Amino acid sequence: MHKGRGGAREVKRIVDRLHRVTLGVALALFAAMFAVQVVIVLMRYVMGVGFLEFQDVVTYSFSSLVVLSVPLAMHLDRHVRVDVLRAKFAPGRNRRIDRIGHLIFTLPVFGLMLWNAAPLVSASWKIREGSMETGGLGGLFVVKSTVIVMCVLVLIIALADLADREGPRDDD
Repeated sequence: MHKGRGGAREVKRIVDRLHRVTLGVALALFAAMFAVQVVIVLMRYVMGVGFLEFQDVVTYSFSSLVVLSVPLAMHLDRHVRVDVLRAKFAPGRNRRIDRIGHLIFTLPVFGLMLWNAAPLVSASWKIREGSMETGGLGGLFVVKSTVIVMCVLVLIIALADLADREGPRDDD
């Protein structure tokens, strides 16, 4: 048995666990967004009233859901690619192309996003930033934090893919 395989397996287990947690959060956000949107419609058109806080819940949930879908898609290898020739290549070649893509694009882009987002999110936490609307829901700083979470998760997934020497994932 190769000495490095145990560490790679442990990293894969951690990444899989992070994926499950992120998926659970995303599903909860979707359920909240859907349920609150139904309540908003019923309140507005049946009872003729509305609450700005409920609209903020939908907006916050949707924003967080969109941001968290990036690492979810990447972990499942469902992210968008421009790969017209990918179907013609052997799995090993596709794996090398993916690794080069991580080194050239994923790590620098998401590292830069993390570097630039950190001070903005920190400032948002310091002032406990809330809704832009008067009387809206607080907690916008938590929503902005999902950008940091997304960057960290994508970087972890990319590094785990680079460390994995066993080849393509068998998630299908």
